[in-house]
Formats: sequence, C-alpha cells, structure tokens
Amino acid sequence: MDNSSAIALAKNPVFHDRSKHIDTRFYYLRDCIINKEVEVKYVKTQNQVAYIFTKPLKYDVFAKMRDMLGVMKNDNS
Repeated sequence: MDNSSAIALAKNPVFHDRSKHIDTRFYYLRDCIINKEVEVKYVKTQNQVAYIFTKPLKYDVFAKMRDMLGVMKNDNS
C-alpha cells in the first residue's frame, strides 16, 4: 500500500469514528492481519508496480514498471 493511514487503520483493531463507511471487505483484511495471515507494508507510490495496469503513465515510468514486472520489450513492433 502507498497509503500510510490505510495501513494504520488496518493494523489497529480499535473502532475509529471516521471509518464507519468502510466496506465489510476491510474487516476481513483486518482479521487476516491480526491472525498474521497477511502482512501489510508501505510501498512508495513510484514503486507500485500495479499502477502499470490502473493508471496512465509517462513512457519512462511505464518502462520502469514493465522492467520491474520482467516483461520484455517486443522489437517487432
């Protein structure tokens, strides 16, 4: 995750007044964290490899993400 507030909320099982709107899927994730089935770590925004699939990126950022995924450039294009 690149949202430190979301990480803190997920790790702290105490009820938060501003988190009433959170979907039930969040509570499943919180239970997984408490049971040590999942570990949540902070990842800088520029290292979020999933952004290649979800965001429009400049070519240099796209190329970096592509390399991080291990995808090779096709020279036949």
